[in-house]
Amino acid sequence: MTSLLAVGLNHTTAPVDLREQLAVPREQIGESLTHLVDGAALSEAVLLSTCNRVEIYAVQSERPNPDHIIAALAELRGVRSDVIRNHCFVREREGAARHIFRVAASLESMVIGEPQILGQVKDAWQLARERQTVGPVLDRCLTMAFHGAKRVRSETEIARGGASVASVAVDLARSIFGDLQGSTVALLGAGEMARQAAVHLRAAGASEILVVNRSAERGTALAEAVEGRWLPWEDGLEQALLRADVVVASTGASEPVIVPRAMRRVMRRRRGAPIFFVDIAVPRDIDPRVGRLDSVYVYDVDDLQKILASNLEARCTHTEAAGELIEEEINAFLEWQRARSLTPVIRDLREHARSIMEREVDKTLGRLGELDDSQREAVRALGHAITQKILHRPLKALRESAIHSPAGGEALGGALRTLFALEEALEHEDQLMTEGDSQD
Repeated sequence: MTSLLAVGLNHTTAPVDLREQLAVPREQIGESLTHLVDGAALSEAVLLSTCNRVEIYAVQSERPNPDHIIAALAELRGVRSDVIRNHCFVREREGAARHIFRVAASLESMVIGEPQILGQVKDAWQLARERQTVGPVLDRCLTMAFHGAKRVRSETEIARGGASVASVAVDLARSIFGDLQGSTVALLGAGEMARQAAVHLRAAGASEILVVNRSAERGTALAEAVEGRWLPWEDGLEQALLRADVVVASTGASEPVIVPRAMRRVMRRRRGAPIFFVDIAVPRDIDPRVGRLDSVYVYDVDDLQKILASNLEARCTHTEAAGELIEEEINAFLEWQRARSLTPVIRDLREHARSIMEREVDKTLGRLGELDDSQREAVRALGHAITQKILHRPLKALRESAIHSPAGGEALGGALRTLFALEEALEHEDQLMTEGDSQD
């Protein structure tokens, strides 16, 4: 019987320096999968490597042995096995399925409800399919996990509201301007938070991004990263303020760079067109009094953090509902897996019954004498129908028992093998076929 496993490290079990050592670049995922499959004797494998987790979802045909997976990962990344073992988690069978489903649904993320993880799991699955390390179990497991994640996002509120300062800024901008399609964004300074905000605003529809920075090198680099245009500080600041709908300020200056007097002059030239400032600098880049001007909206980092904390608290209140929903999807997969585990006994029982039926039909046809083709076919059809009716109830009971009780399904499957002496019967039928072939 195959065993589903989930083995790895994430932000809850391992420090960032160890996760960095074990992280696998995307272009190395294919070769790494081959190494893991061969080294740990896996019949299926998917490797998920992100900034917060390095996890292996696997199927082993024999008794589960996660130590083989840990050893293969250690050899792959040049890290001692005991170091990995001290920081890794191991989930088997139902626990592994639950972990995979919850990861895809963003219920195990550092920020619950964040959307990136679902795309990352899908990418890992696709890379494994291209490497042909995904088989029927992981393919069904992940496909159903994706369906569950989609239900969580559409049927609960867990993903509502920004989950980062950058996404909160986008939500606020939408509340002021509505549709951000075609808007202009100005970045004052070239910090990482400004870059993140620009990426989110570009995704929300911003068509132009202006980077205003004193350093031409840093300003140009950021402009290229966000597909924008650099403007020198002295000549470009007022130009950017005249053009921008949204301004993200993160200069690192010791005093405000936007003050009321200069902003009044800009607003007169803007003829009252609204402008939204996101001040993520500490100390602040925007004098708080600027926010008192008509059509000027100013949010500093404390304002954004309060909204962010409220959003995250609201997400947590929906975690229970999302967890209940994902349990429905997990149970559906487990039912499929239990039913699939009975395939060998069902196949053997059908084959045994078919062999008996064909031998008895052949004997009957021999005793009946001359029959035309339609009559012979009618006899064979009768034999087939009787066989199906005899098998229907025991096979139905077997499937239902497996769905509702894994132990009961295994016990009933074993009972059927014993009652029908399937191993001995199939060996006998193989022997008869071999003798028939030799006589031919």
